[in-house]
Amino acid sequence: MASGSHKSRASMLWPGKDEVRFLGRFYLSGGVGYALALILPFQFAFFYLVMERPEWAVIPFFVSSAIELLLQVPAGLWADRWSRKKVTLIGYGLSGLSWAFIPVAVSMSGTDQLTAVCACFFLDGIGSALSSGSEEAWVVDNLKSVGRNDLVDQFFARSLSFESMGSILAGAIALMILISTTVDNFLLNLLWYITAAGQVVVIAIAATIPEHRTLLDVDGDTHRSPRSVSSILQDFWVVVRIRPLLFFTLVYVIASFADSVTEDAFVMSMITKGLDARALAPLGILEDVIGMVVPLFAVALARRIGISRYLAVFLIIPALAVSALFLHPVLWVVVALSLLLDTFAMLWDPVAEAHLQALIPSHRRATITSIVKQFNGFAELAGLGVFALILGKHSEKLMEVTPDLIDAFSGQITTITSIPTGAFGLSIPDVAIVFFVLIGILAVPFIFLSSRSGKN
Repeated sequence: MASGSHKSRASMLWPGKDEVRFLGRFYLSGGVGYALALILPFQFAFFYLVMERPEWAVIPFFVSSAIELLLQVPAGLWADRWSRKKVTLIGYGLSGLSWAFIPVAVSMSGTDQLTAVCACFFLDGIGSALSSGSEEAWVVDNLKSVGRNDLVDQFFARSLSFESMGSILAGAIALMILISTTVDNFLLNLLWYITAAGQVVVIAIAATIPEHRTLLDVDGDTHRSPRSVSSILQDFWVVVRIRPLLFFTLVYVIASFADSVTEDAFVMSMITKGLDARALAPLGILEDVIGMVVPLFAVALARRIGISRYLAVFLIIPALAVSALFLHPVLWVVVALSLLLDTFAMLWDPVAEAHLQALIPSHRRATITSIVKQFNGFAELAGLGVFALILGKHSEKLMEVTPDLIDAFSGQITTITSIPTGAFGLSIPDVAIVFFVLIGILAVPFIFLSSRSGKN
């Protein structure tokens, strides 16, 4: 009995032989990609500090999300008809190429700077559309083809864990680089080049993974030939017809809107409250240490208390937690909330992703996953638009209190006392945090509607 318990704990913390056999290279590619993504801890801070107007920092992300939104479903349909593996690898390559050109783009001035950065993010949006959805379908059908459906939810949890391990290494390397030498533009650009090179390594690893296609969906229908483009309408109808899937898609849409800019708003809040930008690296490391372990317990905890109740709880608690900003909106409170909400997101995401995949018919998995992600894209796009409007309304004042890029990464800034304020006397970034997190509560009723529809 004790031996069985020991094996169970070991399996939770590290993949067993079968899991390594079927998923090991997926984990490795994700971990290595994040380990070389040295710019990731500072990405939004970089654009917020380097772009000539504060609201411009949001616009490239808006462009990327818009392009991903437009191409999400066609990319999924292409992956279903051609190859999920090949489409995913092409997506990785385009994203890496876009990151390699960022240093050149930000070196421009005026509207040329904004145009060039948006062009890079346009390319990244195409890459994200190709890899997002296709990769999940590639993994899930590989598992189904060998009769290991039991590893699907474990994959979504474990992949987050390995990506967090990689991010810990990336944060440590980036921090060492930034504190061991004089920070200048060349050094910050180098972080972008290494991140882009990491995609080449990811492609090399992922290219060795085979692709297995499932011939039968959950209803037993044979999928032996490519579907016509017109079948995309049938896929939209599938989302509407399967009520649990429809309601859970609404959950995802609301959660995506709520989560669209909170991380960026936290970064702005911390920077304007005097945080040394280099401290984002150790904060990222701490978040990744949490992320390395927490998702592994998410699946077990969700099974214990019930998926619907679990997902609802981890939308309600963050909404309660941000009320701390009304009481004491200082730097340490913002840092603590950032870590806390990130932990809740890591608990919520893998369970929600696995539950969504369980609701989708197998032979249309990539296309329907892409449809759901497209709906999420609308929500994220709306969130970014609202955030840009908020920043644009206070643009002049924010420009006055935004520190210089090199100063921010050299520990030469102090607390800024003249931050523009909005509702309830909170700073503009704090207002955005509270607003978006509270929106997440609206998803709770649809979680339970999805569960009830599934029982009918």
